[in-house]
Parts: sequence; C-alpha cells; structure tokens
Amino acid sequence: MANFRFYTADVFADRAFQGAPITVFPDAAAIPEALLLPIARELNLSETVFVYPDTAPDTTPGTAADRFRLRVFSPAGEVDFAGHPMLAAARVLLETGLAPLGERPLPLTFVQNSGAIAVNLGPARGDACFVQFSLRVNPVLDRYTPTPAELAALLSLPEREIDTRLFGTRLASIDLPYLIVPILSQDAVEKARFNLEAWSQSGAPALAAQEIFLFSGRTTHRDADFHGRLLGPAIGPRSDPPIGSAMPCFAGYLADHAHIREGTYTFTIDRGTLETRRSLLHIELDKRRGRPTMLRVGGDAVLVTQGTLTLDL
Repeated sequence: MANFRFYTADVFADRAFQGAPITVFPDAAAIPEALLLPIARELNLSETVFVYPDTAPDTTPGTAADRFRLRVFSPAGEVDFAGHPMLAAARVLLETGLAPLGERPLPLTFVQNSGAIAVNLGPARGDACFVQFSLRVNPVLDRYTPTPAELAALLSLPEREIDTRLFGTRLASIDLPYLIVPILSQDAVEKARFNLEAWSQSGAPALAAQEIFLFSGRTTHRDADFHGRLLGPAIGPRSDPPIGSAMPCFAGYLADHAHIREGTYTFTIDRGTLETRRSLLHIELDKRRGRPTMLRVGGDAVLVTQGTLTLDL
C-alpha cells in the first residue's frame, strides 16, 4: 500500500468555502501515470493538480529549487493550461515547505504543458496568501461573430442586454477559442441561460468556440470592476465554472479596442456570488504597440483540507 498526501485550496478567495476548490498532490512523482485521470475523477473537483520536480533544461527561468512541473486534470482529461491550479499549488507548496518563503514575495516557475509560467508567491496571512502569475498573450481575434439578435437568442436574453457601446463582441483564441460578449449588467449575466437550439441555428458553431465568456462593467460588489461568467454547450445550466483560464483571451480582447490606449491597466473581475462561491481576480495588463499584451493575474488562495490517498500499488 502507498500513501500520497493531498490538500485542497480555495482559490481567488480570501476565506474558506468561496472561490474554486482545487486539489493538489505536492509530491506526485510516485503516482502511476495511468492513475492520474482516475484520481481526478474520484475527487471530482473542477481541477486536480499533480506537482513534480521540474527536469526542464537550464534555459527555463529559475533554479531547480523553485521550478515545478504541474500536470492538471479535470474529470474529463488532462488540461494543457489552467490558472486556478497555479494558485492552489503555490499555496500548498508554501504549506509543505517545498517553497520556503521569507519576507519578500517568492518567485517560482511552474511548467505546464503549455510552457513555463512565472509565479510570485506572497506571504501567508493566516490560511490565505496572495499568488500572481504572469503571461505574454497574443490571441487571434476575429470580429466575425453572431449578430446581437442571435446572441440574445442563444443566451435567452432580450437583445437590449447585449451591450456593445464600449466593447464589441469578438472571437478570441489562444489554443482554446472563446466567444466574448459584453452584457449590460451583472444581473443580466446571471440570468443568461444557454439555449442549445438557438446555438445550433446561429453562426456560432462555425466559430469552433465551445465556451462563451460574458462580462459586464455594472457589478454588484464595489471591489469588482467587471463580473464574468462562462456558458456553453458543455457547461451545465446551473454551473458557474472558474473563469481564470479565459483571462488571457479576455486581456487580449480588451487591448484590441482602440479606446484602450497604450499603458498599464489594473482591474478586478469577479465570478459567482457569495451563495455560489464568489471568486475575485486581480488583473494587470500592459498594452504596448507591436508587442504581445503582458498579463498578470493574481488572487488569494486559502488552505482548507488535507488528507491521504491510499493506493494498492
């Protein structure tokens, strides 16, 4: 019998039972490859992350002591890039002493299938700590999207709730494409319901985007500049899944608008409500002419549980 430690952390939240719960195995080297997906399905959270020492060549930023390889699985399969697991992994590495933290933020490098990502781990405040990761993003953007009437129908909203006065609808793609749609208010974002029949009759399926990212600048909470939500044919009608992986596309989408001038922008975006595990993401983006958009995504991560998985190997 073999025992493997695991932890759960609630990420993009400063208290337990909010945000997204993520499972982390901080020392996964001895777990057989064939069991990674079954373990993720057994735990049945949105994502489970397995952490390994990184064996990348010396060209990868960082030293061997602060580089870690992350393999991320949802119950459906392995994920090449995910934002939430990086916050959870950093919090658990701090807890286990694998990422010792002094008085200053600790720079780490997490290597996912998509590549190496710079991470900064802030000091713990009780069970929580602040974690930020950085990416250069250069999404492919397409203005050919369904009409406002089609969008309203597939979102089960009145057409007046599609708000293109400040931001337009776009298809944004970095590996996975997202159809990004501005909505008039948070209330309308929360009322939206995906209509499969209207989807199939619109031009949306031809775009290859299987997820629609809705956002609004009219929010309920004062600490949030935007409210966001994901919908799509593979997302349950009552689901409100994590939005962190959509942030690279969202940052490139914002930077694509002419009224967003060159410079550095900071804002927050939340997902869900206090009754549905609200998340709060801190975003910074740098827009420079002729360069990819620099994106920094941060949030709190709270350690909630720990346990042992026993396997008969």
